[in-house]
Amino acid sequence: MLSAVRSRLGSRILVLMALVLVATSLVFLAIFAPIYQREIVGERKAVATKLAAMLEITLQNAMLKRDIEGLRDIVERMGQSRNVDLVMILDPKGEVRFSSDARTLGRKLDIARLCPGCTGKADAGDADAAFTRNEREAEVLRSVGAVKNREQCVGCHGSTQDNPVNGLLVIDYTAADITNRTGLLAASLAGAGLLTVLGALAAMWLALRRFVLRPVGALAQAAQAFAQGDFSARVGAGVGRDDELADLGRGFDDMAGRLQETITRLRGREAFQQALIDAVPDGVRVIDSDYRVVAANAAFCRQTGLDLHEALGAPCHMSSHGRAEPCIPTIVVCPLTALAERAGPVKCSHEHICRKPGGEPERVAVEVVADAFVDADGRRYVVESIRDLSRQVQFSQEQRLSEIGQLAAGVAHEIHNPLASVRLGLKAIDRSFQAKGVDPDIAEYMALVDAEIDRCLESTERLMRMSRLPDERGALVELGRSARDAAALLRYEAEQKAISVSVDIDDAARIIASEGEIGMVFVNLIQNAMHAMTQGGRVAISGGLNGEGDVVVRVADTGSGISPEHLLKIFHPFWSWRADGSTGSGLGLAICQSIVNRWDGAIEVASEVGRGATFTLRFPHADKKIGQEWG
Repeated sequence: MLSAVRSRLGSRILVLMALVLVATSLVFLAIFAPIYQREIVGERKAVATKLAAMLEITLQNAMLKRDIEGLRDIVERMGQSRNVDLVMILDPKGEVRFSSDARTLGRKLDIARLCPGCTGKADAGDADAAFTRNEREAEVLRSVGAVKNREQCVGCHGSTQDNPVNGLLVIDYTAADITNRTGLLAASLAGAGLLTVLGALAAMWLALRRFVLRPVGALAQAAQAFAQGDFSARVGAGVGRDDELADLGRGFDDMAGRLQETITRLRGREAFQQALIDAVPDGVRVIDSDYRVVAANAAFCRQTGLDLHEALGAPCHMSSHGRAEPCIPTIVVCPLTALAERAGPVKCSHEHICRKPGGEPERVAVEVVADAFVDADGRRYVVESIRDLSRQVQFSQEQRLSEIGQLAAGVAHEIHNPLASVRLGLKAIDRSFQAKGVDPDIAEYMALVDAEIDRCLESTERLMRMSRLPDERGALVELGRSARDAAALLRYEAEQKAISVSVDIDDAARIIASEGEIGMVFVNLIQNAMHAMTQGGRVAISGGLNGEGDVVVRVADTGSGISPEHLLKIFHPFWSWRADGSTGSGLGLAICQSIVNRWDGAIEVASEVGRGATFTLRFPHADKKIGQEWG
């Protein structure tokens, strides 16, 4: 990390400095190269002016002597001089009279355009120079000077007033020399600038690396470690001791320490809050205005079969209803919509989806109580308390079993034990009567009383068997005996309503379950059947093994039957409807379904209005269940 920071930051700074230095060098080169070139040109112009003056004297001397050959020789030799491209002498009308290049002799030149860059003072007898392209198509520094008419020349050229100029002296110096010297200067300046740039970059790099990159790298490394969750990361002495970066490092360490303390406290509070809502037995979730679940407890996760991260990452309608879109408020009571329209709390019943690993999702009846609150930032949230009604059914079932157990214990204490004592006394009296030869009628009465006492004792034993608290592992249960016990306990109520109860279950119908819970299933089903027969009728309990090795038991009645719309609700907790008009808790069939499912069974119902109903129970046979557990 530290080397990466040095590489990125150092490369950027180094490139930036190199660009600045190179640009500065180019600017200086662009400034000084033209200045140097102008100095060379000025120097050449001065030399050209002096040379023109000297040549003018020589030419005047040659013309006075009428030494035409000597004049031609002077022009040719001047044309062969170093850095001279062309020398010409023109008459006042612009005709080339003498030239170092014979090809230009006799040509008529436009005096006004002879030297476009000159100032035009040549006509007055002064020399001037400028860069141009000459008659040989060469880039030259052209010097144009006027050969003045003097008193000695008036004989041939007329008066000085009418003809102030006898001709023009044109000397072309090659521009390559000036260009080469300028290029050499530019190359020298560029080389010196490059060396300067390299030296400056090396010095700056060393300084940057020592005083900037290392401290910044240490800061970056500590900051990244802190951002990744290592709140113990500190800069320490990695940024030096006595400069601004050292102060920055110490400030970072102080800030990191305070932030670590704050984060630790916040995490502790979050853990406490999560543990607090996890301790709530009902499901709890908090939903924002965008239908997103922002908090949930362990009970809600158990209700939906999601882990906490999945619950928090999904919209409320997806996590609880399996819907991709929000619930339709006109069909299902949506707490968010309801609380937006009126003040809470809102109470409603829903069916939530419970996802089980490796199985099909199940629908669970729940009761939802919701209310809204607004936080300090003005954001609105809805808190839902979700009660799993099947859990409430289980609690009600356990409570009923506990109550029956207490009742059975009281019956055993108040009835069973005294009856047993009475029976012992009757046995002693009977033996005494038999020894004395009592009246046969008395003996018959004594036998009748003994049978009735046996019947009472059997009833108390049935009640005690039904009141046994369930064992988590289960026990071997004979469904025939459990059904007969339930029918016997309800015999008096059935006789009062002119209802007959018959039990025909194969002795081989044995399952692994809780005898008390299975007895409660039969009691509930028989009682529901009796509520459906207001004018008397018959309840037939039959069953045995099917071809798949399962136990199937049917509880059929001849009552009023169940309508199709009610068939969809009969297993819902707290839903109740009875043909005789009596009220119930709505938990009986829900408890039956919970018990049957607990012991790997299934319960179904088939009914036709006016022709009764048949409840079918299916359980794996005890042998099959044991084989599955040991297989």
